[in-house]
Amino acid sequence: MVEHIRIPTKIYEKVVEEIKDLISKGILEQGDPLPPERHLMDQLGVSRSSLREAFRVLESLGLIESLPGKGRFVRRCRGDGILSGKVPLADEAVLELVEARRVLEPVIASEATKHATAPDLTRMRRLLTTTGEDVESLTHRAECDYAFHLLLAETTHNFIYVNIIKMTFNLIMATHERIYALLDDKEIFLKEHEELYDAIIARDHELAASITSKHIDRVYKTLLNALAEENLSGEIME
Repeated sequence: MVEHIRIPTKIYEKVVEEIKDLISKGILEQGDPLPPERHLMDQLGVSRSSLREAFRVLESLGLIESLPGKGRFVRRCRGDGILSGKVPLADEAVLELVEARRVLEPVIASEATKHATAPDLTRMRRLLTTTGEDVESLTHRAECDYAFHLLLAETTHNFIYVNIIKMTFNLIMATHERIYALLDDKEIFLKEHEELYDAIIARDHELAASITSKHIDRVYKTLLNALAEENLSGEIME
């Protein structure tokens, strides 16, 4: 069974949502410094440890950055690309994440073909079967997508690859409903996962890398096009 996404209950998670809300409403804009820790602690009624844990999460989500000797700031977009400055900061971070996945995950897939054990392949086959049970559900697709790419990394038996996938999917799962609504690929991602599984069974590391590269490229282009259409619709409405 795929483990369900946990509903946020911890204090730092509430702080994350509060600060995300300030950013999304433009109260805190790109490049703005965050208020001093003491001010936020008093305003939000939280401890320093909860606040700093929230900062850690916000940095991993690509929403804030720490500059040594200067403090914490709302992260600026890179300033390049056709959508720069036109999409929410969280969406910009997702695009940057997928760019990184284009480089990293073909290597992980290639390594998986070299180190996959029989139990690894059994787990992967079971997961693919579970995935196909409800591709209409955004949450189910998100959970199964994460589970598959994590299992792929675990199949390399290299803990660095595993931690890379966990780190990258933290951002995806934090905004999974929006991301998978934009993708709306349903059966396509399952077909691509099935093809990758077959390549691993065949121990074909070049094919596995190629399938993964095309898979991530499709995800990136689909997200980019969906965000461009959103921008166009917003400009027309204005």
